[in-house]
Amino acid sequence: MTVFLIGMGSNIEPERHLCVAARAIRERFPDAAFSHVYRSAAVGMDEAADFLNACCLFETTMEPALLNIWLKQMEDTHGRDRSKGSWKPRTLDLDVLMVGSDVLDEDLCRYAHVYIPAAELVELPLSVVVAEGLRDTPVRL
Repeated sequence: MTVFLIGMGSNIEPERHLCVAARAIRERFPDAAFSHVYRSAAVGMDEAADFLNACCLFETTMEPALLNIWLKQMEDTHGRDRSKGSWKPRTLDLDVLMVGSDVLDEDLCRYAHVYIPAAELVELPLSVVVAEGLRDTPVRL
């Protein structure tokens, strides 16, 4: 069994999309644990709505590449539009952040909207981030 940390985000109907994603993850990985949900500005996206972000942690025997395919299929099922690149509003964004104790994105510490929720679930071997503009939200997963 391998532990996975997944980053979750949405800024198009985010309450609905994050809850649907959380239900699908719990259905497949019943012991999944979820962080609080945080609201953050959509940096680099003109006039875009704020994002809601969270992280989840679970164990599975699934290979990382297959898990990533499953996550991207879930994004697609929920209307993720990749036609104009990644710097635009999205219904759902699901990324594998850590596999075991290995951080997949060394730049993770630059993204407070991911780092802060993830830090609730795992001890990250990264510097502390000042999360300006990041606000807890009452949405629960």
